[in-house]
Amino acid sequence: MKATFARSRVSVSVRRRALASCATFAMMALAVPAAAQTAAADQAGDAPAQETEIVVTGLRASLNRSIDVKRDASSIVDSIASEDLGKFPDTNVAESLQRITGVSVDRSGGEGRFVTVRGFGPQFNQLLLNGRTLATENPGRQFSFDLLPADLISGADVYKTANANLQDGGIGSTINLKTPRPFDTPGQRVILSAKGNYESLADKFTPDLFGLYSNTFLDGRLGVLVSASYEQRKARIDTAVVDGYYKTSVGGANGTPVLNNVNMPQDYNQYSDSEDRKRRTFTATIQARPTDTLTMTLDGIYNKFTVQSVANQVGHFYSPANISNVKLDSNRTVVAFDQDATGHTDYVARTFNRPTELKSVGFNTVWKPNTMVDVAFDSSYSEARNNNGGNEIFAVIGFNNPIKFDSTGSGLPSITATNGFTNPNVGRAHFATRQGSNYGETVYENRLDVTLRTDYEHLTAVRFGAIYTDRTKDNQLVQSSSDTWCSYCGYSIPVASGILQPFTPSNFLSGAGGNFPRAWLSFNPETYFSFLESKAAADAQDRATGQPVGTTYAQIQKTNGFAATVQPSSYRVHEKVAGAYAQIDFKGEIGGMKLTGALGARYVHTELQSTGVNQVLLDLLPTPNDPTLYKAPLSATAVPVSGKTSYDNFLPSLNVKLDLSRDMVARFAASQTVTRPNLTDLAPQLTYTVTRPGNLQASGGNPALKPYKSTNLDLSYEWYYQNAGFFTVGAFYKRLDDFIVTSVGNETISIANAANLPEFAGGKATFAVSRPRNVGAATVYGLEVGFQHNFSYLPAPLDGLGVTLNATFVKSSTGDSTDNSASFALVGLGNSQNAVLFYEKGPIQFRAAYNHRDGFLSTQSNSVGGNPVYTRGAGQVDLQASYAVTKSVSLVAEAINVTNAVVQTYDGTVNKFLSYTETGPRYAFGVRARF
Repeated sequence: MKATFARSRVSVSVRRRALASCATFAMMALAVPAAAQTAAADQAGDAPAQETEIVVTGLRASLNRSIDVKRDASSIVDSIASEDLGKFPDTNVAESLQRITGVSVDRSGGEGRFVTVRGFGPQFNQLLLNGRTLATENPGRQFSFDLLPADLISGADVYKTANANLQDGGIGSTINLKTPRPFDTPGQRVILSAKGNYESLADKFTPDLFGLYSNTFLDGRLGVLVSASYEQRKARIDTAVVDGYYKTSVGGANGTPVLNNVNMPQDYNQYSDSEDRKRRTFTATIQARPTDTLTMTLDGIYNKFTVQSVANQVGHFYSPANISNVKLDSNRTVVAFDQDATGHTDYVARTFNRPTELKSVGFNTVWKPNTMVDVAFDSSYSEARNNNGGNEIFAVIGFNNPIKFDSTGSGLPSITATNGFTNPNVGRAHFATRQGSNYGETVYENRLDVTLRTDYEHLTAVRFGAIYTDRTKDNQLVQSSSDTWCSYCGYSIPVASGILQPFTPSNFLSGAGGNFPRAWLSFNPETYFSFLESKAAADAQDRATGQPVGTTYAQIQKTNGFAATVQPSSYRVHEKVAGAYAQIDFKGEIGGMKLTGALGARYVHTELQSTGVNQVLLDLLPTPNDPTLYKAPLSATAVPVSGKTSYDNFLPSLNVKLDLSRDMVARFAASQTVTRPNLTDLAPQLTYTVTRPGNLQASGGNPALKPYKSTNLDLSYEWYYQNAGFFTVGAFYKRLDDFIVTSVGNETISIANAANLPEFAGGKATFAVSRPRNVGAATVYGLEVGFQHNFSYLPAPLDGLGVTLNATFVKSSTGDSTDNSASFALVGLGNSQNAVLFYEKGPIQFRAAYNHRDGFLSTQSNSVGGNPVYTRGAGQVDLQASYAVTKSVSLVAEAINVTNAVVQTYDGTVNKFLSYTETGPRYAFGVRARF
């Protein structure tokens, strides 16, 4: 059975939205039929009209529709279309987007999660779902693409240049994901698929199920579509990591000389994280066309995505004053040393959970009283939450263990220990807490868009509209009381027999060189918490530390053990954005060549208010039997903190398209765009993150931040030389003002200094505080090249072959991924290359994709030491194949990351190793049926 799709023009107008509520629209809808005149109705939320219907299925049809969108658009747009209803090209939306020129992805657990476009990271890319702003569960503005199963997406458009009627907020791009609508495919459609996923590293099988039903009734006047998806993965992520490097003095142990102003690694850890990922998604859409001039759509989506992880870690925290045999490289980085008996080996039980939930509902109408007028209203609400408060564990059991560290080799750092890593009888109690934050965001949005077409020779349309978006982001910290975390710090008492158990993850980082432990000890954290909350353990701690017996147990009872409770450090950021735009569409000729374009401007007013509470640091006190850590008591009551700001932006735009010939197109675009600061960066608080001698660190927000503002120029050439074949080349330039960078500066905090420590004389403690700040301007310029070719002229069966190649080259005035001398640089900036070999002939379809991303800056300022964090370049190979057993039933197979590409990061300079992460290949096999 072939599916029928409508071919649509992509006009300059994108996603008409309402400034009126559903109630207001309902009143208008009652009055519409009396004045209605016959006209073709649009899809809900889309300006383009249905022209003709063509039969399209499969991979080549998907490529053809994507080219149609790109070629017909007035602005610079790249598109991906589904191969069939409920069949997006990849298993993950982000994986499909990375095939587009200039698009790269960041992965989580082996899945594409965040998107970077033209070197601009996730926060710079505006995400829309059916033209609507969608709430995100992340602390910032970035959207997690791994929430949405690809089966639910019918298309994705990546707008690289701005129009006045396109929502602001995306300096890098605006990405609009589209879900299928019943009017897209008239008649009854049923899609069913079932796959089994296999994770090679975890050696686990899991299910992947999808179902969709769509139908139209009453001669196409009413349509209904519902879908459901369930996906599960049991993955394993193996990692070796140094949390960061900081400036300090080292040495002095065993009479060795002290070395000043060196870069010291804070620690070295390795862990194996077992994840259980479950994604459950439901959608429903109802469309009505009461008259030929009026189309109404009500749709909603519900998504619940949970990641439950259990990570077993072995780690070593270093004390710079107690090391000897120190080796420095040319950058004065400590690359080898011996840690004396004051050093410890820690076994850590920790989790990295993501219990997320996303809800979205919207009501839309498009009224076309005649061929000259379009009026579109849209009202939507979305809510996203990550209810991870108190849901994560960080628990430590350790013991004294002299360590030798050496990172001078070609592989991972080597770690050897006097007492080894697998003796279950040496573990001693240390640190434990339950922690995590509840992040939530709500977005209310109303839009009104009006298009008035004209009969003038050069002025083809006038467009105007308005939008109002109300967004609230809140954060609630839920964790064990800080008075309880360190009840056992200092490794004073042994843990109960049997708590520590052998742990040997198979093939742990087998592809990485280096002499590090492949086997260590692990423990059940709940068993450990029960031990720590017992009176016997508490009294033993008192006796070991010289406190009156009963002191520790009384404190534990006071805080209900290690139970997580809401902490007085929550905050809320409320953002209100009101905007309006006007735009004219024009046409003409230059030398007999058709010229079309759009000139407009958008005015936006933004108001921001951030409120919260914060605990005051009272003192820094020595920890008994642990000279490497200060206790940091906080005030019992929190102090209210707040900040408020507002600003206005005038954003002009010009897009010009020149048809050089039937097959060739040239484009020019100029615009100004903004990206507002991450809402978490506006939080008015200060958090104390590290309280160690010689290493006091804190982090905070900045409510006074201004948005990034970019002036953009684009020039491109497109040659559509064959069916589904093209060659494109484009250059772009962006100048960013008010660039925001998280930088570290020293701030003095007043404390009691009850212990009379000389380093805090006068009750003053100096913290290295990380805060986001507007620091200046940056320019980004780049070149994009794309090529797609079909070998249809070859003899059968080779005539089914085709290839897609593209590359993006970007530079910045602030430096690139290998330049650490710049004061700041653009996160995510880096070249990328993609190559796809595809084949479609008869019942067989095959695709092999290689995606490579050069090294790039991944974090501007590491939380430890404040240095930039870079990710090394890497490439990944994915394979897909299907065989149509009948017209309705196909067998499918997929292989992701078949070459086992790993992710590696480093701190500032290449020699300062940070992390090495392996997720392994994964495979899927299944069947798909459509009726």
